[in-house]
Amino acid sequence: MTLTLTELLTGELYGLLLVLIRVGAAMSMLPGFGEMTVPVQTRLAAAFGLSLAIAGIVPGLPPAPDTISDLMRQIFAEFAAGMVLGVSARILFAALQISGQVISQSTGLSSIFALPGTGFEGGSVLGSYMMLGGLVLIFVTDLHHAVIGALVESYRMFPPATLPAMGMLAQITTEAVSTSFRMAAQFAGPFIVLGFVYNVGLGLINRAMPQFAVFFIGLPISILGGLFILSLTIAAILTGFLDGFGGWLARFGG
Repeated sequence: MTLTLTELLTGELYGLLLVLIRVGAAMSMLPGFGEMTVPVQTRLAAAFGLSLAIAGIVPGLPPAPDTISDLMRQIFAEFAAGMVLGVSARILFAALQISGQVISQSTGLSSIFALPGTGFEGGSVLGSYMMLGGLVLIFVTDLHHAVIGALVESYRMFPPATLPAMGMLAQITTEAVSTSFRMAAQFAGPFIVLGFVYNVGLGLINRAMPQFAVFFIGLPISILGGLFILSLTIAAILTGFLDGFGGWLARFGG
């Protein structure tokens, strides 16, 4: 059966639409691409350009359906596939914010909040700057190429226009949450242990010498000590994050 030019163009445009929905949904949540500080027009242009680039290599794009119900089902399937990739990546990225918050509480910096305009308002200043550092390293180390590769390879795990199994979506989300908290606990572990030992020591000193101004002397030492330890461990923290984030993206290759 020979397709007319109109039918061919309609099929190509519909396939591009499906790819754009998945890519757009993912990029709205992906670290770096979906930040609130990035203008909406820029995000839309990036999603459209990336969709044009990968639409020609996506296998199995279906033709335009005949009914509205099939159309909505296929659109929802693509949206769900894109969101599970974007949301899971965002959850992994939140490990830096969680560990930064725990480190701030352990070192006495929890009362200092993120500066306006950083794009990560509402958390501690350490968490915000750790997220900024992780975001910079994602692009410096070309890990954003792995993000784009995960989008392309996600069509093996989630075929085009096919509703993903709810069990698989729940499993991916649960594993992302558990991995994120595990990474955050590993990053903040030394600070939790040292903070506990330090505060116990301060408590014993205060018990032995009630007249001693433990708070006014102990807090500056805690802050300086925490910043010193952070300067020694920040490279290992960010390297561990990049390894965990890259490994998570690799699983979408199917």
